[in-house]
Amino acid sequence: MTDPTENDARFDRAARARHQAALDRIAPHTLARLRPRPASAPARARPRPWGWSLAGAGAAALALAVGIGTLAPDEPAPSPTAVVQAPAAAAPVADPDPYRDALAAFEEDPEMFLWLASAEAAPLAME
Repeated sequence: MTDPTENDARFDRAARARHQAALDRIAPHTLARLRPRPASAPARARPRPWGWSLAGAGAAALALAVGIGTLAPDEPAPSPTAVVQAPAAAAPVADPDPYRDALAAFEEDPEMFLWLASAEAAPLAME
């Protein structure tokens, strides 16, 4: 049986030989570009990432505007002259939730919840 260090040395020599053969096939101008630059060469200044800062500030301003818009009352405050004037014929106020009455019927009917828990509700829902 061979010595493991001898196998490692033989593998290392073979790998170095293949690496040198690969380097010999690379064009000289490519090798020149791959070599590290000397320390005296000035590095390009990296541009500051103002784009992300401005985008974040814009998103925060938009979120603030939407938040303030949802906190504002739906009806404007009455002006002092509107309080003094006599009210005109009151128009009927539209219900803000037209489905409230239909849903209230479901909430008040305990038999519907008993039916939902029954054995006949599941096959009916599968149809």
